[in-house]
Amino acid sequence: MKKTIFTSLSILFLCGVASPYDIETSWIHGENPPDFSRIHENPTTADLIYFTVPTDVFFNQWTTERTLEDKPTLFISGRVRNFIGIGIDGVRLTFSNGGGSTITDSSGFYRKGVPDGWSGIATPSKSGYGFLPSQRSYSYVNSNLPDQDYTGFEVNPSTPLISGWIRNFIGMGIDGVRLTFSNGGGSTITDSSGFYSKRVSDGWSGTATPSKSGYGFLPSQRSYSYVNSDIPDQDYTGFVAAPPADDYLTEYFSSEEDIFDLSNRSLMFTPINNVSYSGIQREITKLPTDPAGGTELSLGDDDCEFVQLYGQEKVSIFNSSFASFYVGSNGYITFTEGDTEHSESLSNHFDSKRISALFEDLNPSGGGLVSWKELANRAVVTWENIPEYGNGNSNTFQIEMFFDGRIQLSWLTIEAVNGIVGLSNGLGVPGDFEETDISEKYPLLSPVRENFTEQFSSETDTFDLSNRTIMFELTADGTYTANQKKITQLPTNPAGGTELELGDDDYMLVKLDGHATVSIFGSVFGSFFVGSNGYITFTEGDDDYSESLSDHFSTRRISGLFEDLNPSEGGLVNAKQLTDRAVVTWENVPEYGSSNSNTFQIEMYFNGRIHISWLMIEAENGIVGVSDGLGVPEDFAEVDFSEL
Repeated sequence: MKKTIFTSLSILFLCGVASPYDIETSWIHGENPPDFSRIHENPTTADLIYFTVPTDVFFNQWTTERTLEDKPTLFISGRVRNFIGIGIDGVRLTFSNGGGSTITDSSGFYRKGVPDGWSGIATPSKSGYGFLPSQRSYSYVNSNLPDQDYTGFEVNPSTPLISGWIRNFIGMGIDGVRLTFSNGGGSTITDSSGFYSKRVSDGWSGTATPSKSGYGFLPSQRSYSYVNSDIPDQDYTGFVAAPPADDYLTEYFSSEEDIFDLSNRSLMFTPINNVSYSGIQREITKLPTDPAGGTELSLGDDDCEFVQLYGQEKVSIFNSSFASFYVGSNGYITFTEGDTEHSESLSNHFDSKRISALFEDLNPSGGGLVSWKELANRAVVTWENIPEYGNGNSNTFQIEMFFDGRIQLSWLTIEAVNGIVGLSNGLGVPGDFEETDISEKYPLLSPVRENFTEQFSSETDTFDLSNRTIMFELTADGTYTANQKKITQLPTNPAGGTELELGDDDYMLVKLDGHATVSIFGSVFGSFFVGSNGYITFTEGDDDYSESLSDHFSTRRISGLFEDLNPSEGGLVNAKQLTDRAVVTWENVPEYGSSNSNTFQIEMYFNGRIHISWLMIEAENGIVGVSDGLGVPEDFAEVDFSEL
């Protein structure tokens, strides 16, 4: 480039005496031609004369450099983060072979221009840090290279670092939580994402206690003994703590004037300060957890059966944890011992730590099924179509015991009139007991009116989301808002992901590394199932290829393109875990019996957001959206995503 400029300018400056120094001239935007009067008045052909051209003189830098007959600049970019996804600022990226260097910003992002065809090595560096990888090699760069990420870590830090996240039950970070470390450890406060970190002296012992006005936390504190190394993943779950002082968490349906009124409801109990619970209700049309595939419990009349949890997981009630429990045929779970009591009196309910979903004289030997299953985050017991003793009626209900301490009771059709519902701490009937009117006491969350699902189903209603992306943002009550924009490439480069060898009408389980979790409609999962037919499910795998609304809404699901696709005939499906999200990409996958091509991506962020993106989609039909797994809403109206 300098040779070209020199040749051009030498024609203009053929006279004068030699200048003892080089001159730099700026070409000012809008000045055409440039005013060369600002250079040395007597240059000679021996002088090198420089001037610079701002890129905004032309359409962009590429055009500028092409116009000036030089190689275009290409950009290598990425982020440098620590192991828990926080950006590291001030990291210098040095590019060998004349590539120069750049420094990461406050979010850990960097961007460096290199000439077309550049080859060399990029090396990150910052005092006190090591990096994975330690460097990256490049050979003949001829396109922009995004997502060139590094993970940084402190090398031989002077003191141990305790760190973690504080989130609510649907995975949203809670800011402003103070962590107080006893024994001179000091305190720190969570940031806007719910993250905290605190250095303590080498060998420190003590407790860490979270606090924020109006909140309770699980666990309420953590204990440490002789800390001599970093301790990450010290997470807490926070929740709004406002329990009624007189709530004994139990309702007794005992007469013709006081009959069971909780059919088609679900009640979530959230523990507060280890001594009580708060409650929230929802209307339901199906049980939150599908009992299919569970283990049948062969219960007779007035019977109970012992259940042992797998692995190291535990359930809890009133701050007592258990690795096992007893399922009673008469509609309850106990913990310290089995119970066969059929008389639904308050004294019997309160005589043991107990969860009563419908404490009544039931008889599984007369019909129906009792089963249990353990999932990644909870244990579930379901009574299906169980009659009362000496009666031909039917009662279906479920108890879910989450490993974080929550307890959810759900009822579909209950034909029994009487019974007891609630939680017992096993300390006997309180002296001032007053029953809780559950249907009136706890807030009833409104049904989700915005279903965020679109069905493309006819020649006049064909797929219209190619080169678009939709971000589903989680709200405080576990529902979503959504917005869309146009794209020209997938948000996450699938390169480097793990190929999922899916056949036609197939699925595969994907387990997340570390403590990472994804969530949908307030339920948190450490794993998920990828279906070849363009969707992700959570509680169980699905190989359904019929893109009906009833199938879409049959389970918690994210449909990127629910259609009869066939990866075994072409294309690629892969999964990739990053520091802040899990990503599944279908690349150039054809429909069954077709040679067309469909490329789309689902990103599940660990903070609860869901991102669906499409490039070229040649299929005309299919279903797109998110499902809460409660069946097709009675008032279902599809969303026109292209109009968001």
